[in-house]
Order: sequence, then structure tokens, then C-alpha cells
Amino acid sequence: MKLVTAYRANKILYNFIKANHISGTVVLPANICESVIQTLRNAGLYLQFVDIQPDNLCINQDGVLRVAKNIQMLLFVHTYGVEDDFYEFFAKVKEVNPNIIIVDDKCLCMPDLYVDETPADLVLYSTGAKKMVNLCGGSIGYVADQWKYDEIEVEPNEYLTNEMWLLDTKQLYLKMDAMIAHKEKLNAVYRNMLPFAIQLPDAYQHWRFNILTDKKNEILKALFAEGLFASSHYMSLSNDCMIAQNLHKYVLNLFNDQYYREEQAIRTCEIINSILGESLLIPTVTRR
Repeated sequence: MKLVTAYRANKILYNFIKANHISGTVVLPANICESVIQTLRNAGLYLQFVDIQPDNLCINQDGVLRVAKNIQMLLFVHTYGVEDDFYEFFAKVKEVNPNIIIVDDKCLCMPDLYVDETPADLVLYSTGAKKMVNLCGGSIGYVADQWKYDEIEVEPNEYLTNEMWLLDTKQLYLKMDAMIAHKEKLNAVYRNMLPFAIQLPDAYQHWRFNILTDKKNEILKALFAEGLFASSHYMSLSNDCMIAQNLHKYVLNLFNDQYYREEQAIRTCEIINSILGESLLIPTVTRR
């Protein structure tokens, strides 16, 4: 696979689609970033949404296999940066449709300057704002050898840009080491101060620290009132995808990035615990 870079991962995805004249339908999870949706539409693809599955929060594999014969591309997103190896699933998809193009979207994972052999045709990492490592822009792509990759000029907009980005590996590694240490320090605060029952499994606690609660909106309001931060992640883009809808309804992304301090994390936990009180309803979205 060949390494390519651009200022945004969306530009790599767009360049890849246009350079190889890819058309038709792409299947993707129902809870996905709006910028990805706009990029795919700008590239001329049709979208088909599939629900996520509760055991790994990524796109439902049986749902993908049921439609794989009739689609041209699968965009697989590693929800919350989960690092599981999905290569066996990718191989099954290729068995159903050898011509399908698989994009392995790891933009919320820790960037990697090396990539193992994979059935995927394009692997994406990001070092943009709000990603695992924030270099204030930049993305890394690995393109399978059989595919072309060309820089495509576009009319710049909020999703695509022609601005180039040069990979500074030394800066990337320094940032990676610092962010791993910082995230683990804040995650330890969340892990130790918050009820274990509301925490997502450790595999999902890298990009943010995620909890499930029916008090989400009340907690967000209280945090914002004190100048603190948290986020409510992507809502489902399909009314038929109930698991994605429920995840959005209950999940709360607690910040552990370079801009959030340990004392802020402690105060965040105090506010959450005061709102949860004695009555703790645990929403059923994922199994531990």
C-alpha cells in the first residue's frame, strides 16, 4: 500500500473516489460525521445506511453482508477509535462481492505510520482537530497498490480543501506519546470517580471517555453552566436504525484531550455524580 497525505481525510477519500472513477452506492453506519456524508455526495455516490451492532458499536456486519452484492463501496468506521481488527469481516465481504471497495475509516484511532496487509482498499487516519492526536490539520491514507491516487482540484468548502499538508513524523510521535499519557491521566479520573456500570468498555475510552446515562441532557446543561465541556455524539441518519438512535440518546463523550485539565475532569465527575444521585438507570445499548 502507498502512503498519501492531505490536509483532511475527506480530501483523501474524495481524491481516491474521483481518481478511480468510482460510482454507485456506498454502505455506511447510520451514525457518522456529516462531513463524510457531504464528501461522498460531492463525489457522486449514493448512500445506504446500516445500523450498528450492540457488541462492538460498529456497523452491523450481518446487515452489510445482506446487501454486499449490490453495493460498490463499504465505509467502515471504528466507533470511538476502537482498535479491533476487522480484517476477517472484510474478507467475508470480499467473498460475497469481490469487486467491492472497502474504506477502513480509522480517523478516531491513534495514527499509524505503518499498515499491515489488509483486505481494505483504503485506510484513513486523521490528525485534525478533535482527533486522537491534534496537529491542527492533516490526514494519512494508505491506498492499495491496484488503485490510482491523484490530487483532484475542487472548489474549496468546509468539507474539502486543496491545501496540502506535509507529514512531520517527529512531531507526530512526540504528540502521540504526550497524548497517550494525558488521556490515561484523565481517563483514570473518570474511571475511578464515576460509577463503573455507566462506563463503556475500555476499548472505547481512547478518543473520549464515554458513559451511558438517561440524564445526558441534564448533565450537559450543568457542565456548560460551569464552563466545562462534554459532547453528545452523532445522531442516527436513519429512523430505521434503532441501536444507533439509542446510542445517541444515552451516550455522553467526556473530554480527555490536550485542552482539558485534570481539575476539570474531577469537577466534571462531581457534577455527573451529583445529578445521578442514588437512582442509577443503566441504558441498554452495548454489552460489557
